[in-house]
Amino acid sequence: MWRYILLFGIVIASPAIGWCDTVQFTVEPVNIGTLIQAPSVDLFASGLNGTALTGQSLSLDLVFSNDVLARLFLSDPTAFGIELIVNTNAGTFPGFAGPTTGFLLDPSGNQFGNSQAAGRAEGSDGSFSMGLVSFTSANLNGANVIDISGVQFDTTFPDDGAVITNADLRFSFNSNFDSVEFGTAQQLPEPSTLGLTLVGAMVLALAAWRRGLKHLSVHVR
Repeated sequence: MWRYILLFGIVIASPAIGWCDTVQFTVEPVNIGTLIQAPSVDLFASGLNGTALTGQSLSLDLVFSNDVLARLFLSDPTAFGIELIVNTNAGTFPGFAGPTTGFLLDPSGNQFGNSQAAGRAEGSDGSFSMGLVSFTSANLNGANVIDISGVQFDTTFPDDGAVITNADLRFSFNSNFDSVEFGTAQQLPEPSTLGLTLVGAMVLALAAWRRGLKHLSVHVR
């Protein structure tokens, strides 16, 4: 008899237990190996499609399919944001997600940088969203070039019974100097090569600037 009582207790308690889900977002082939800058780039996933919004607590690992990584070039981390937009069939405001935290995932799927509170929003088109927009050099371990495999959100979905129809992962850049490049570990340049490339670019820019000054001084004479 006690076994049935225990089973009944588990069934009653289960809606309150958070569950973990991995959602894979596809990077279009045209975006592989391409440096993408402002204002944004969107990736889509159908892994949550058909899920009803019942106020469930989730730990969502949002990762890129086919072992793709995103290499972030963040000269100004404060201008970068990453947002999950969940579309539903609600037809109107579906409600806000509950208090949400999140962090980036390194190439091995482990936490990179500090956790931060996520901003939350809802739309009249039946969507709701959550996003990380409080990045700084300090909470990214002082790095300006970062490889990530995705992002994790710990959240609670709204409770209006609407059904998810699509999910959108958006990278936003509010600085023309920030960008992202997608590719597998084999497709992306080695960090040492990348460092030499950046140094070379700086040298070329400095040389061009000096040539401009020399030309200006000759013209003034």
